[in-house]
Amino acid sequence: MLVKSRSDSVSRRERWLNASPAVLGLLLWSLIVLVPDGLLVFLTVKNVVAQWYPSVPGEITHSAEQREVSESFDAKVHFRYVVNGQEFTGQRLHFLNLRDTSRPSKAQLTLARYPVGQRVDVIYNPNDPSDSALDRTLNGMPLAFALFLLPFNLLMAGGWVWVSRRVHGLRSLPLRRDGDRWCVLPTNGQPWVVALTIAGLVSFVSIFVAGIGGWSDHLSVMIAVWIVVLGLSGVAYWHTRTLVLREKPVLILDDGLATVTWPPSADTLEFSIARSRLLAIEIIDARQSGADDVLSLTYSILLRFTGADGQPAQRVAFQTTNSIEATAMLEWLEEWTGLPVQH
Repeated sequence: MLVKSRSDSVSRRERWLNASPAVLGLLLWSLIVLVPDGLLVFLTVKNVVAQWYPSVPGEITHSAEQREVSESFDAKVHFRYVVNGQEFTGQRLHFLNLRDTSRPSKAQLTLARYPVGQRVDVIYNPNDPSDSALDRTLNGMPLAFALFLLPFNLLMAGGWVWVSRRVHGLRSLPLRRDGDRWCVLPTNGQPWVVALTIAGLVSFVSIFVAGIGGWSDHLSVMIAVWIVVLGLSGVAYWHTRTLVLREKPVLILDDGLATVTWPPSADTLEFSIARSRLLAIEIIDARQSGADDVLSLTYSILLRFTGADGQPAQRVAFQTTNSIEATAMLEWLEEWTGLPVQH
């Protein structure tokens, strides 16, 4: 969950300055992403509006295959038509103007459909007769293009959320609120992060599968793909959130009773003390050997307190290998306890 610092000594101005390199990078990334986003919205709306455009008879004047890049081909079709006694020419097949140039067979099918001399119906904009096309079908291309842009949009949105949290002094901590109690968890689930990550990965794979299979312009197929992407993301969110809610806490801080409790574990009994008996907080780091003898740095946050015998004692409150998570938890515990930190 997110916890806002209650005694943050760093001003918002300083946080803005610290985040300024990321902000500049995000501005550039947002510009790159929002341009195709805006184009997609514009073309989609235009194609929907074109459902009510009138049409007039026309004739194909040019029909040829053109190589774009390497083995990529495109069908070039020109046509002419007359509106209110004035002749116009056009070369746009669809109002969406989102062409699939990667499949030679699709270009050949288009040329077979529109040979030179073929009589066709030309759809035109009554407010601008030169704005015309041969097809206004609502197909799956907008959904395919949106699916392609989804990972880039998620990165943009996630970046701005991160900047906003930094500026407002928010931290993502492994905490769960149960009534008056704060439960410190061993892991930081972040269901939204997991769900959006799944959405980005599935969309990235799906768009290539749809492109290779030639299904990008099939409306029913792309609707089904979007249902799968959203469905898997929802399942990932629900599953992660369920795990977080079921996670057994390693420490319980009770605001109502003003107590700190270490829940029972496999080798220790439950242990609880009054908050007034806390003396200080300490953070230590130690290198531990993990799998394949790889050394990892483990951060342990200790709570010092006065024991039942009146002597100083200490216990581990939280442990992680993530330095950012350790720092954030240390700051939060410092705020909750109101105690100094010993390094």
